Amino acid sequence: MRTSGWELEPYADLSAAFVFVREPFSVSVLDRLTWYVLELCDGSPRDAVVQRLADVMGAGPERAGQVVDSQVAMLRRHGLVERAA
Repeated sequence: MRTSGWELEPYADLSAAFVFVREPFSVSVLDRLTWYVLELCDGSPRDAVVQRLADVMGAGPERAGQVVDSQVAMLRRHGLVERAA
C-alpha cells in the first residue's frame, strides 16, 4: 500500500519519475520498472501484483515475484510504500 506525503512527477518523456517527499524532504528518481511496481501497490494482493507484472514482462511468476519483492523493498526503504504488495 502506498504511503502519503509525497508527490510523483514524471519526466517529460515518461522514461522515469521524480518523487518529492515532504517530511523529511528528499528527492528520488524512479526508473520505469520501479515506477510501475509503485503504481501496482494499490492494496492488491502480492499474487495479483506479481501476475500483472509477469504479464507485462512476459516472464514467469517466479521471476516476476523476485522483481516485485526487490522493487517493493526499495520502495519501502524510500518510505513510498508501507507494506509489501
